[in-house]
Amino acid sequence: MRASVFRAASAALDVIAGQLRAPYEARANAIMYRHILADLAHTRDWKVHLYEAKQAETQAAGILADRADEVLHGPRTTLGPPWTKDHRIALAATIVGG
Repeated sequence: MRASVFRAASAALDVIAGQLRAPYEARANAIMYRHILADLAHTRDWKVHLYEAKQAETQAAGILADRADEVLHGPRTTLGPPWTKDHRIALAATIVGG
């Protein structure tokens, strides 16, 4: 299954790269891409939540109240590396969007 996902994702990225023109590397509008992907997901009746990474942890802490530290920082304590800030923000975003 992993190999199949790798092949499909690789082929899709090759198609995207083939459609772009220089200087796409430095000029891509990340917000526009996120909104287009969210719109496409909604047309498929997929549930999508956009979030601000800088605010996700604070918002999740508000939802979790007294359990915030345990839930957001507990995995790093329990699992250790490679649990990083990016993982914590993704977990927080899941809580906020949940």
